[in-house]
Amino acid sequence: MAIVLNGIALRKKFFFNKILAALHAVAHVKVYETRSAGDGIFRSKQAVEQGYPLILAAGGDGTVNQVVQGIMEYYGRMSSLPAMGIIPLGSGNDFARTLGIRTNPIRLVESLSKPQLRWVDVGRITRLSPAGLQPKYFINIADAGMGPEVVKRVLDSGRPWGSVAAYYAAILKTFFTYKPTEMEVRTPLWQWKGKARVVAVTNGKYFGNGLCIAPDAQPDDGVLHCTIVGDVSVKDFVVQNFRLRSGKRIQHPKVSYHETEWVEIYAQHAAYLEADGEWAGALPVRIDLLRKSLQVMT
Repeated sequence: MAIVLNGIALRKKFFFNKILAALHAVAHVKVYETRSAGDGIFRSKQAVEQGYPLILAAGGDGTVNQVVQGIMEYYGRMSSLPAMGIIPLGSGNDFARTLGIRTNPIRLVESLSKPQLRWVDVGRITRLSPAGLQPKYFINIADAGMGPEVVKRVLDSGRPWGSVAAYYAAILKTFFTYKPTEMEVRTPLWQWKGKARVVAVTNGKYFGNGLCIAPDAQPDDGVLHCTIVGDVSVKDFVVQNFRLRSGKRIQHPKVSYHETEWVEIYAQHAAYLEADGEWAGALPVRIDLLRKSLQVMT
Protein backbone atom coordinates (compact mmCIF):
# COMPACT_ATOMS: atom_id res chain seq x y z
CA MET A 1 0.00 0.00 0.00
CA ALA A 2 0.97 3.64 -0.35
CA ILE A 3 0.44 6.23 2.36
CA VAL A 4 0.24 9.96 1.60
CA LEU A 5 1.19 11.61 4.89
CA ASN A 6 0.55 15.27 5.61
CA GLY A 7 4.03 16.55 6.43
CA ILE A 8 2.67 19.01 9.00
CA ALA A 9 0.01 16.71 10.51
CA LEU A 10 -0.64 17.44 14.17
CA ARG A 11 -0.09 13.78 15.06
CA LYS A 12 2.81 12.93 12.76
CA LYS A 13 4.96 11.54 15.59
CA PHE A 14 2.14 9.22 16.59
CA PHE A 15 1.96 8.01 13.01
CA PHE A 16 5.63 7.09 12.82
CA ASN A 17 5.90 5.69 16.35
CA LYS A 18 2.68 3.68 16.51
CA ILE A 19 0.84 3.31 13.24
CA LEU A 20 3.66 2.76 10.75
CA ALA A 21 5.34 0.14 12.93
CA ALA A 22 2.09 -1.81 13.17
CA LEU A 23 1.52 -1.60 9.41
CA HIS A 24 5.02 -2.81 8.54
CA ALA A 25 4.23 -6.04 10.34
CA VAL A 26 1.45 -6.95 7.90
CA ALA A 27 2.10 -5.11 4.62
CA HIS A 28 4.62 -3.56 2.27
CA VAL A 29 4.25 0.17 2.89
CA LYS A 30 5.53 3.12 0.90
CA VAL A 31 5.17 6.51 2.64
CA TYR A 32 4.96 9.70 0.60
CA GLU A 33 5.32 12.66 2.97
CA THR A 34 4.03 15.94 1.57
CA ARG A 35 6.41 18.89 1.54
CA SER A 36 4.34 21.75 0.16
CA ALA A 37 0.78 22.89 -0.50
CA GLY A 38 -0.91 20.61 -3.01
CA ASP A 39 1.89 18.05 -2.85
CA GLY A 40 -0.58 15.38 -1.78
CA ILE A 41 -2.17 15.42 -5.25
CA PHE A 42 1.18 14.86 -6.94
CA ARG A 43 2.13 12.09 -4.48
CA SER A 44 -1.22 10.36 -4.96
CA LYS A 45 -0.82 10.43 -8.73
CA GLN A 46 2.60 8.86 -8.30
CA ALA A 47 1.07 6.06 -6.25
CA VAL A 48 -1.65 5.49 -8.86
CA GLU A 49 0.89 5.32 -11.69
CA GLN A 50 3.08 2.91 -9.71
CA GLY A 51 0.16 0.51 -9.41
CA TYR A 52 -0.62 0.56 -5.69
CA PRO A 53 -4.07 -1.01 -5.16
CA LEU A 54 -4.63 0.91 -1.90
CA ILE A 55 -3.69 4.49 -1.05
CA LEU A 56 -4.15 5.71 2.52
CA ALA A 57 -4.58 9.41 3.33
CA ALA A 58 -2.82 10.11 6.64
CA GLY A 59 -3.90 13.56 7.77
CA GLY A 60 -7.08 15.61 7.96
CA ASP A 61 -9.84 16.33 5.49
CA GLY A 62 -7.49 18.38 3.32
CA THR A 63 -5.16 15.39 2.90
CA VAL A 64 -8.15 13.15 2.12
CA ASN A 65 -9.25 15.68 -0.49
CA GLN A 66 -5.82 15.76 -2.14
CA VAL A 67 -5.70 11.96 -2.33
CA VAL A 68 -9.18 11.97 -3.87
CA GLN A 69 -8.00 14.59 -6.40
CA GLY A 70 -4.97 12.49 -7.33
CA ILE A 71 -6.97 9.29 -7.79
CA MET A 72 -9.97 10.85 -9.54
CA GLU A 73 -7.83 12.54 -12.18
CA TYR A 74 -7.67 9.02 -13.65
CA TYR A 75 -11.46 8.57 -13.52
CA GLY A 76 -12.57 7.26 -16.91
CA ARG A 77 -8.96 6.78 -18.00
CA MET A 78 -8.26 3.51 -16.17
CA SER A 79 -10.25 0.28 -16.03
CA SER A 80 -10.09 0.34 -12.24
CA LEU A 81 -8.94 2.89 -9.70
CA PRO A 82 -7.09 2.11 -6.46
CA ALA A 83 -9.11 2.04 -3.26
CA MET A 84 -8.60 4.73 -0.66
CA GLY A 85 -8.22 4.44 3.09
CA ILE A 86 -8.09 7.09 5.81
CA ILE A 87 -5.82 7.45 8.84
CA PRO A 88 -7.38 10.49 10.57
CA LEU A 89 -4.53 12.64 11.93
CA GLY A 90 -5.85 16.13 11.24
CA SER A 91 -7.84 18.81 12.99
CA GLY A 92 -11.28 18.14 11.50
CA ASN A 93 -11.42 14.54 10.24
CA ASP A 94 -15.04 15.12 9.28
CA PHE A 95 -15.31 12.55 6.48
CA ALA A 96 -13.70 9.93 8.72
CA ARG A 97 -16.32 10.85 11.32
CA THR A 98 -19.10 10.16 8.81
CA LEU A 99 -17.64 6.70 8.12
CA GLY A 100 -16.87 5.95 11.77
CA ILE A 101 -13.11 5.63 11.18
CA ARG A 102 -10.81 6.15 14.18
CA THR A 103 -7.03 6.42 14.57
CA ASN A 104 -6.37 3.06 16.16
CA PRO A 105 -3.31 1.01 15.05
CA ILE A 106 -4.82 -2.32 16.13
CA ARG A 107 -8.12 -1.60 14.38
CA LEU A 108 -6.25 -0.49 11.25
CA VAL A 109 -4.25 -3.73 11.09
CA GLU A 110 -7.44 -5.74 11.57
CA SER A 111 -9.08 -3.79 8.73
CA LEU A 112 -6.20 -4.62 6.42
CA SER A 113 -6.31 -8.33 7.25
CA LYS A 114 -10.01 -8.44 6.31
CA PRO A 115 -10.57 -5.30 4.23
CA GLN A 116 -14.12 -4.01 3.96
CA LEU A 117 -14.47 -1.78 0.89
CA ARG A 118 -17.42 0.54 0.37
CA TRP A 119 -18.27 2.23 -2.90
CA VAL A 120 -18.92 5.92 -2.28
CA ASP A 121 -20.03 8.88 -4.38
CA VAL A 122 -17.68 11.71 -5.31
CA GLY A 123 -18.57 15.32 -6.12
CA ARG A 124 -17.11 16.97 -9.23
CA ILE A 125 -16.75 20.77 -9.37
CA THR A 126 -16.63 22.49 -12.74
CA ARG A 127 -15.96 26.22 -13.01
CA LEU A 128 -18.52 27.87 -15.29
CA SER A 129 -16.42 30.99 -15.82
CA PRO A 130 -13.83 30.89 -17.18
CA ALA A 131 -14.65 27.65 -18.94
CA GLY A 132 -12.19 24.87 -19.67
CA LEU A 133 -10.48 24.66 -16.27
CA GLN A 134 -9.57 21.28 -14.80
CA PRO A 135 -12.45 19.91 -12.67
CA LYS A 136 -11.94 19.55 -8.93
CA TYR A 137 -13.32 16.74 -6.79
CA PHE A 138 -14.53 16.39 -3.23
CA ILE A 139 -15.65 13.47 -1.11
CA ASN A 140 -17.18 15.25 1.89
CA ILE A 141 -18.43 18.80 1.32
CA ALA A 142 -18.09 21.85 -0.89
CA ASP A 143 -19.45 25.14 0.40
CA ALA A 144 -19.63 28.79 -0.55
CA GLY A 145 -20.04 31.75 1.77
CA MET A 146 -18.42 31.70 5.19
CA GLY A 147 -16.71 28.34 4.74
CA PRO A 148 -13.60 29.48 2.84
CA GLU A 149 -12.97 32.27 5.37
CA VAL A 150 -13.46 29.93 8.35
CA VAL A 151 -10.96 27.45 6.90
CA LYS A 152 -8.41 30.22 6.40
CA ARG A 153 -8.81 31.44 9.98
CA VAL A 154 -8.36 27.94 11.38
CA LEU A 155 -5.22 27.30 9.35
CA ASP A 156 -3.76 30.65 10.43
CA SER A 157 -4.63 30.22 14.11
CA GLY A 158 -2.09 27.58 15.12
CA ARG A 159 -4.91 25.93 17.15
CA PRO A 160 -3.33 26.52 20.59
CA TRP A 161 -6.50 25.40 22.44
CA GLY A 162 -7.29 22.44 20.22
CA SER A 163 -9.24 21.91 17.03
CA VAL A 164 -12.79 22.25 18.37
CA ALA A 165 -12.02 25.60 20.00
CA ALA A 166 -10.18 26.81 16.89
CA TYR A 167 -13.12 26.01 14.62
CA TYR A 168 -15.70 27.49 16.98
CA ALA A 169 -13.67 30.70 17.41
CA ALA A 170 -13.15 30.98 13.64
CA ILE A 171 -16.88 30.54 12.97
CA LEU A 172 -17.86 33.20 15.52
CA LYS A 173 -15.26 35.69 14.22
CA THR A 174 -16.41 35.09 10.66
CA PHE A 175 -20.05 35.65 11.66
CA PHE A 176 -19.13 39.13 12.92
CA THR A 177 -17.08 40.10 9.85
CA TYR A 178 -18.72 38.27 6.95
CA LYS A 179 -21.45 40.05 5.03
CA PRO A 180 -24.02 37.60 3.62
CA THR A 181 -23.68 37.40 -0.14
CA GLU A 182 -26.52 37.44 -2.65
CA MET A 183 -26.42 33.98 -4.24
CA GLU A 184 -28.51 31.97 -6.64
CA VAL A 185 -28.76 28.17 -6.52
CA ARG A 186 -30.12 26.30 -9.54
CA THR A 187 -30.99 22.59 -9.76
CA PRO A 188 -33.20 20.43 -12.04
CA LEU A 189 -36.11 20.50 -9.55
CA TRP A 190 -35.80 23.59 -7.34
CA GLN A 191 -34.15 27.02 -7.20
CA TRP A 192 -33.17 29.36 -4.40
CA LYS A 193 -32.10 33.00 -4.39
CA GLY A 194 -31.22 35.34 -1.55
CA LYS A 195 -28.56 36.45 0.91
CA ALA A 196 -26.66 33.45 2.23
CA ARG A 197 -24.10 32.83 4.93
CA VAL A 198 -23.52 29.24 3.78
CA VAL A 199 -24.49 27.21 0.75
CA ALA A 200 -23.22 23.71 1.49
CA VAL A 201 -23.30 20.89 -1.06
CA THR A 202 -22.52 17.69 0.79
CA ASN A 203 -21.73 14.04 0.32
CA GLY A 204 -20.92 13.49 4.00
CA LYS A 205 -22.62 14.70 7.16
CA TYR A 206 -20.08 16.92 8.94
CA PHE A 207 -17.88 19.95 8.48
CA GLY A 208 -16.14 22.44 10.77
CA ASN A 209 -14.95 19.71 13.17
CA GLY A 210 -18.16 17.91 13.98
CA LEU A 211 -20.90 20.33 12.88
CA CYS A 212 -23.57 18.11 11.35
CA ILE A 213 -24.57 20.29 8.43
CA ALA A 214 -26.34 17.46 6.55
CA PRO A 215 -27.92 14.98 9.02
CA ASP A 216 -29.53 12.86 6.29
CA ALA A 217 -26.49 12.50 4.03
CA GLN A 218 -24.84 9.18 3.30
CA PRO A 219 -21.77 9.06 1.02
CA ASP A 220 -23.29 6.30 -1.11
CA ASP A 221 -26.95 7.40 -1.36
CA GLY A 222 -26.66 8.71 -4.92
CA VAL A 223 -27.71 12.32 -4.27
CA LEU A 224 -26.13 15.61 -3.30
CA HIS A 225 -27.48 17.14 -0.09
CA CYS A 226 -27.76 20.93 -0.04
CA THR A 227 -28.04 22.93 3.16
CA ILE A 228 -28.68 26.65 2.71
CA VAL A 229 -28.14 28.99 5.66
CA GLY A 230 -29.55 32.43 4.92
CA ASP A 231 -28.96 35.69 6.74
CA VAL A 232 -29.15 34.28 10.28
CA SER A 233 -27.81 36.16 13.31
CA VAL A 234 -24.92 35.25 15.62
CA LYS A 235 -27.46 34.65 18.39
CA ASP A 236 -29.34 32.17 16.22
CA PHE A 237 -26.11 30.34 15.46
CA VAL A 238 -25.21 30.02 19.13
CA VAL A 239 -28.71 28.79 19.98
CA GLN A 240 -28.68 26.23 17.16
CA ASN A 241 -25.10 25.04 17.77
CA PHE A 242 -26.25 22.22 20.06
CA ARG A 243 -28.50 20.83 17.31
CA LEU A 244 -25.58 20.96 14.87
CA ARG A 245 -23.36 19.10 17.32
CA SER A 246 -26.02 16.50 18.11
CA GLY A 247 -26.79 15.68 14.48
CA LYS A 248 -30.26 17.26 14.32
CA ARG A 249 -31.74 19.53 11.71
CA ILE A 250 -31.74 23.26 12.46
CA GLN A 251 -35.25 24.58 13.05
CA HIS A 252 -35.07 28.07 11.55
CA PRO A 253 -37.04 29.80 8.77
CA LYS A 254 -33.82 30.88 7.05
CA VAL A 255 -32.29 27.40 6.99
CA SER A 256 -33.42 24.84 4.43
CA TYR A 257 -32.43 21.31 3.40
CA HIS A 258 -32.62 19.93 -0.13
CA GLU A 259 -31.47 17.08 -2.38
CA THR A 260 -30.43 17.16 -6.02
CA GLU A 261 -28.55 15.38 -8.80
CA TRP A 262 -26.55 18.45 -9.72
CA VAL A 263 -26.37 22.07 -8.65
CA GLU A 264 -25.13 25.39 -10.01
CA ILE A 265 -24.16 28.24 -7.67
CA TYR A 266 -23.90 31.89 -8.74
CA ALA A 267 -23.09 35.06 -6.81
CA GLN A 268 -23.65 38.76 -7.57
CA HIS A 269 -20.24 39.67 -6.16
CA ALA A 270 -16.92 37.86 -5.77
CA ALA A 271 -17.50 34.64 -3.80
CA TYR A 272 -15.47 31.51 -3.37
CA LEU A 273 -15.76 27.80 -2.72
CA GLU A 274 -13.88 25.47 -0.41
CA ALA A 275 -13.97 21.71 -0.73
CA ASP A 276 -12.97 19.43 2.17
CA GLY A 277 -10.89 22.24 3.67
CA GLU A 278 -9.10 23.00 0.39
CA TRP A 279 -9.43 26.05 -1.86
CA ALA A 280 -11.71 25.25 -4.82
CA GLY A 281 -11.82 28.57 -6.70
CA ALA A 282 -14.41 31.23 -7.39
CA LEU A 283 -18.09 31.07 -8.30
CA PRO A 284 -19.95 30.37 -10.53
CA VAL A 285 -19.63 26.58 -10.44
CA ARG A 286 -21.55 23.47 -11.35
CA ILE A 287 -21.35 20.46 -9.04
CA ASP A 288 -22.21 16.96 -10.28
CA LEU A 289 -22.30 13.67 -8.42
CA LEU A 290 -20.27 10.72 -9.69
CA ARG A 291 -22.21 7.83 -8.20
CA LYS A 292 -20.21 5.07 -6.50
CA SER A 293 -17.03 6.02 -8.31
CA LEU A 294 -14.46 5.33 -5.57
CA GLN A 295 -13.90 2.50 -3.11
CA VAL A 296 -13.08 3.44 0.48
CA MET A 297 -11.80 1.09 3.16
CA THR A 298 -13.99 1.30 6.26
